[in-house]
Amino acid sequence: MKPLRNLSNKNKYLVIIPARLGAERLPNKPLKMLGDLPLIAHTFNGVKNVIHDVYVATDSDQVHSVCESLKIPCIKTTKDHLNGTTRTLEAYELIKDEFDYIINVQGDEVFISEEVLSPLIQLLETTQPQAATLRAPITDHTSSSNVYVVSNCQNEAIFFSRNPIPSSRDGNIQRFQHIGVYAYTPKALHQYCNLSPTPLEKAESLEQLRWIENGNTWAIATAPVKPLSIDTPEDLESAKALL
Repeated sequence: MKPLRNLSNKNKYLVIIPARLGAERLPNKPLKMLGDLPLIAHTFNGVKNVIHDVYVATDSDQVHSVCESLKIPCIKTTKDHLNGTTRTLEAYELIKDEFDYIINVQGDEVFISEEVLSPLIQLLETTQPQAATLRAPITDHTSSSNVYVVSNCQNEAIFFSRNPIPSSRDGNIQRFQHIGVYAYTPKALHQYCNLSPTPLEKAESLEQLRWIENGNTWAIATAPVKPLSIDTPEDLESAKALL
């Protein structure tokens, strides 16, 4: 499969996959096994087939050692990060190279693929937004792991929530689930990381709301499907069944 970066006429892309061991719902998540590989390796393999420059960023010696053993490029970061975006910025700065977009792919997106990433790359190529992310249509809102997103007529995110939005009196409405992939220009990434946590971000425990609450916009690309992400032990069991 030809990496999409080689098809780009405009942009040079860097993907950072932040990885930490302290997830509350699924501790040691990056190193949980799915088939013959840890979760972090599945995410890396899904992205590396699409974009050339891909690194894991972690403060964990254990994750770093596992990545080295699997020949996955890995950057050791400091421990004082409140979210994956600030860890992404540190990793980008340590690489010391120029990129048009830095893409933060959440480490639990183990089924990420060209099918999912292509709409985002096409959006970045054609409209050159300062920041962008992904959504996909869903019909089932019973999962505790769902994050919903609503957008305006310009395909910009208005709000993200863990509750099903928008509401509908008759229940007959198309909802969209957010996919844990964020693209920033270097300037926008620095800008985000200089912002303080915001009230809605804290209430929903969703870091992407900080960007909106400070008057900025997320351009939204729509993927055909939302791949299963691994947030809970139940998600991991579902992934094993899928694999």
